[in-house]
Amino acid sequence: MNHEQFQERLDFARSTLIGFGLEPIEITPVEYQEDVPFPYNNFIYKITFAKPATKDNFLDAGSYTTLPPEGGISTIVMRLANPKAMDIIQDNRVENEVAAMYIARQGLQAFKPDAAGLIPAIFAWSSAQGAGGGYNWTLMEFKHGVPLDTKFKDLSDDERKVVLGQIADVFTGIQRGPLPESIKLHGGLSIDESGNIVGGKMTILEGAPWNSYTDFWKSKLEFGLRDADGSSNLRGWKPNGVRERIDRFILSGLDQYLAGAGVDETQRVLIHGDLTTNNIQYDPVTKRITGVLDFDWAYVSHPAHEFFTSFGDIGGSTNGGTARDPDLSDGKIAKAMLAGNFDIPDLPEEAVGQLARAKAWNDALAERGALRPSEIAGMAALEQLRKLESLLAPFALHHPVMLKRKTAEQILKMRAAGEKELIECLEQFGY
Repeated sequence: MNHEQFQERLDFARSTLIGFGLEPIEITPVEYQEDVPFPYNNFIYKITFAKPATKDNFLDAGSYTTLPPEGGISTIVMRLANPKAMDIIQDNRVENEVAAMYIARQGLQAFKPDAAGLIPAIFAWSSAQGAGGGYNWTLMEFKHGVPLDTKFKDLSDDERKVVLGQIADVFTGIQRGPLPESIKLHGGLSIDESGNIVGGKMTILEGAPWNSYTDFWKSKLEFGLRDADGSSNLRGWKPNGVRERIDRFILSGLDQYLAGAGVDETQRVLIHGDLTTNNIQYDPVTKRITGVLDFDWAYVSHPAHEFFTSFGDIGGSTNGGTARDPDLSDGKIAKAMLAGNFDIPDLPEEAVGQLARAKAWNDALAERGALRPSEIAGMAALEQLRKLESLLAPFALHHPVMLKRKTAEQILKMRAAGEKELIECLEQFGY
């Protein structure tokens, strides 16, 4: 699947670089496997030049780019956006990432200037609007090190605390990043013909930008229902009247639910969307993070959402752990995050380490004055909405690759359990 057009992509990368007057001598795929059953979102290459790339190579590189340092650079990274990526909106995905990285750097520059360099500099980019049938691409700074997820579990308590502090620095800067005056809506980012950052489509959700936070949530829930409609197993949750209850809540209950929960719908921040240890580079020698990567899914909305999709592997997600590091506390740690109280008398022994990690993360955010889940008005109510969204189209029940691994009997049992949990969730909303 991913290996189709492998040589074509290499040739495209080489010709693009030659167009900048550069001489690549080595183009190496990064984190690439031929037999992965899903299409990659991006094809990433580490590129080495015969002689350093200098500012003269990038004088007309476009908005929100950075010139190489004096003396040039011998290695860069090229990201090719995969046009065959699943459920990805291609229109402005490069502009979205470029704009998000710029805002993130600005936020870090204001909050902790010596950490701003953790966001890779962008030297040049090209989007679908001018790609002429080729790939969308970005040339950016190479960050040395290894993905943090390969080392995080092996760190000592003291080393982990230091790393969590560094991640907290980055997150606080992103959360505080000043949004341009032109960004007044919820959704993705784009760059207009005048070079201004403006609202645009999201990479992973149709319908953006939205005028209100309620409209954003409606699109999220309706998107899940579209996936459920397309599933022969879920059948849109129409059996047993479940779908009717969902539709009534979206149509008549969502507005009142948000208002009644005290959610401040005017709050908007930049959200990375996938700030996990896999997207953080780490130097095992210096014990420091060296880069924060992959702003592909970034968008602007309510600050609660970063805690839904990021931090799952460092103890900071309100929806529990991850597939590789599942929550062992039976949801008690997530409740502690929402309450801001980590004294859990009946915690299972196997979850003690997870609690310590979650508390260390919470403490790191508090020390930096970052907005934490316990400080967000209506956060528990928003977490309940996130849960509803996740139950509408469970990945294991509607994705063909996952379903191939199950027997028909297993699928029926999973669906019954999923419907039961969905009904219980709807009852929490009074539907």
